[in-house]
Amino acid sequence: MTKTCCFTGHRALPAENGPEYAALLDALSKAVDDAVSEGCSRFVVGGAKGFDLLAGKWILARKKTDPAITLSVYVPFRGQDAGYAPDERAAYRALLEGADEVVVLSETYYPGCMRARNARMVADADLCIAYVRKKPSGSAQTMRMAESAGLTVLRI
Repeated sequence: MTKTCCFTGHRALPAENGPEYAALLDALSKAVDDAVSEGCSRFVVGGAKGFDLLAGKWILARKKTDPAITLSVYVPFRGQDAGYAPDERAAYRALLEGADEVVVLSETYYPGCMRARNARMVADADLCIAYVRKKPSGSAQTMRMAESAGLTVLRI
C-alpha cells in the first residue's frame, strides 16, 4: 500500500548562503529518507512560497533517482502565485509542471482556503514533515492537525 507524506512549513526561510539553510537542507533530506523508509512514495505540497516550494523542488530532484516517488500539489485556489516574486513564480510553475498530480481545490480565493488546503493534505496523508519555528502560524496549525489526526510528524 502506498503511503503519503505531506509537508508544512514557513514561507520565510534562512538565507541560502548561511549555515541555517544548509542545516535545513540536511534535515529535509534525512526526513524524506525517513519517510521513504516508512513506506511513503507519494509526497504532497501546498505550493506556498518558502518551504513548500523548497520541499517540492527536493521531491522533483529525488524523483529523478527514485521513479517510485510521486509528487502532488494541492493548490488552494487558481492563481495562488499572483503575488509571488518572479523567481518564486518560476519555481511554482516548475513545481506544477513537474508534478504527477495538481489538485486545484477552488477556482477563486476565499477566506479559509489555505486552512482547507492544509486540512485536505493532512486528511490524505499518513506522515507529515514539518518545518515549524513559530507557534502562531498556519504551519504550526497544520502540524497540530497532523498530530491530532494521529499522523507521524517529523519535525525538522
